Amino acid sequence: MLFGKISERWTKIEEVKSYYDEKAKNYDETFEILYFKVYDAITWKYIEPYVPTDPNALVLDAGGGTGRWAIQMARKGCKVVLMDLSDGMLKAATERVKAEGLEDSVIVRKGDITKTSYDDETFDMILCEHALFLFKEPDFVLKEFRRILKKKGLLIISAQNRYVQSLSSLSSKPSVDNVERTMKILENVEHECMTEDGLVKIYTRTPDELRNMLERNGFRVEKIIGKVLTMPLRIRKEFYMQREYSEELFNKILQLELSLCEKPDALALAGHLQAIVRKM
Repeated sequence: MLFGKISERWTKIEEVKSYYDEKAKNYDETFEILYFKVYDAITWKYIEPYVPTDPNALVLDAGGGTGRWAIQMARKGCKVVLMDLSDGMLKAATERVKAEGLEDSVIVRKGDITKTSYDDETFDMILCEHALFLFKEPDFVLKEFRRILKKKGLLIISAQNRYVQSLSSLSSKPSVDNVERTMKILENVEHECMTEDGLVKIYTRTPDELRNMLERNGFRVEKIIGKVLTMPLRIRKEFYMQREYSEELFNKILQLELSLCEKPDALALAGHLQAIVRKM
């Protein structure tokens, strides 16, 4: 029985690796659309103040992909370990780090973030941005993060919000089947998928679930913010997928987002959740 569970887990990992290896070459182009420009601006606003500036401080960018966040954090003065499973992503990250002249500040390493092999209390901070959704059972990765974080070390981690994902799957002219599937996503019975074969699923959390899973794994929640409350339920996909838009419009949408993102009673409206927590 144990062998079966391990085999299933590694099959999933291989599927995730294959997906990101295929996407790696053009992955960063995804973040040129309006949705992710707004998303990234909010994300960095709530990462930057926490990034250590001490050159002896060590930060783990868990599931760091092409190095988008590792490079920005390294520019603040700390050392960053970017860990990812995808060879394609690691190649892109290595090239990007070299182009930025940050080879002494960013270590690009292949590894499984559920078992990093680092010693206890190695890292001052861990960032896990846009990776938790790959884990059906997130406790494995959270326990590892807690183990390798220093005492009172900081974890910044994001999750997809199930409420918004379920409602965004509802058609503007829904059928009975469409409504039933929306209910199954809301009830965590079915999941949206990143691949046509359905093997790489998107696992979502509600705001309360995110808070509870962090607390049960030994973290004290300092703040949970909501990201992209204006999309996809209000600004529709045909607009937010655009790559061309006015700077004035972007700034106004961002201003609206920032006015809402820290309000606890607005979290259920956010497409993504970003938690800032400390090891207890």
